[in-house]
Amino acid sequence: MIRSVGFVGLGAMGSVMAPLPLKAGYSVIGFDPATTLGENSGVCLASQLEDLVSCDAVILMLPDGTTVASVATSIANAGFRGLVIDMSSSHPRGTIALAEQLGKKSIRLIDAPVSGGQKKATSGTLMIMMGGEKEDLDEIRTLLGCFGSVAHVGPLGAGHAMKALNNYVSAAGMLASMQALATAQSCGIHPETFAKVINGSTGRNNTTEVKLEPFIISRSYASGFSLQLMAKDVGIASELITNAGFGAPTTNALHNYLTSAVEKLGSDIDHTGLYEMINPNTN
Repeated sequence: MIRSVGFVGLGAMGSVMAPLPLKAGYSVIGFDPATTLGENSGVCLASQLEDLVSCDAVILMLPDGTTVASVATSIANAGFRGLVIDMSSSHPRGTIALAEQLGKKSIRLIDAPVSGGQKKATSGTLMIMMGGEKEDLDEIRTLLGCFGSVAHVGPLGAGHAMKALNNYVSAAGMLASMQALATAQSCGIHPETFAKVINGSTGRNNTTEVKLEPFIISRSYASGFSLQLMAKDVGIASELITNAGFGAPTTNALHNYLTSAVEKLGSDIDHTGLYEMINPNTN
């Protein structure tokens, strides 16, 4: 039974997710040298990664699969023998390879990436896409439920595939929405009018409903998810789509455009800041 939880990665998402299991009676030990976690969160902060070795499960919320593999290997070498739950956005192929490596030390790995952004992370209403055996889900359903709704999408690696594909669709919709917004303004259509009409029409999507007015029209660009991470996920999805034989001219074009935007706008920009690539602020 899982009672103690380690949480590695206390950035924009992890810092608001880590305290949530406390409400369900779990003890939580967090680790991140650059943590943004509040002092009154209730999470016990570890001074080193090795302090998490005694936990029943360790959750990873990290930037990429390379960092995930490094951290998971480090805690395995330090003596950890529990369950590793990767809630980051990683490549499915790397996830499967890491699971085989950890399995040699009797450590099980589950991929359970999330979608919903910082707002839903704070309220515990994320969509969690789990890959692994059904028995694994039965064991951790209560723990994962602290963060939101859990969907068992398939075998190990399927969670990370689902997350990448989700972000591919999201990015495509975002780019199209931004192009349409800028064009609407050039035609004399007020931005708020554009948002209202498209959200009552067939063109509505997550960007038009959730991101246009608070982050894009306002140019605040503060959704809490970086363009660099979106570009990484779209790259994974593009590879999966192409290898599966379902590629189209837009498949690699979208990834290339996002990559060039990161190079031009900077690695720290929010993903909604892509609008500066399409319609730069001249004020």
